Amino acid sequence: MRNFQPVTKAAQRVANVVSDLSIDPKRDTFKIAGSSGVISAHVRKADGEVISLRVRARGSFRELTRFDASELSVPERRRLEREMYKDGLSQSAIADLLGVSQATVSLDLKRIGKP
Repeated sequence: MRNFQPVTKAAQRVANVVSDLSIDPKRDTFKIAGSSGVISAHVRKADGEVISLRVRARGSFRELTRFDASELSVPERRRLEREMYKDGLSQSAIADLLGVSQATVSLDLKRIGKP
């Protein structure tokens, strides 16, 4: 990873997130977004592991989740998607956390019946 000096504090926070998650832009797929003082990052590592990080209030609150798709069967993942949907997460949020597309989550919820 190249060393660079971020110009703003917000850019520095994004750089910290990239560093914290050890993102390899050549091998990993990732999405970083920010809004209203919150930075969200979702990284799918080359080995299939999905790491999601939310940072709020200038770093005073950090929430990190890790998901390894290889540890769940498809029926187990579908049950997890259904539970997350019942808990109020959007299909897009579920997809980001599990490292699948929103279309996959939508199809899975249709197959098993939305709660």
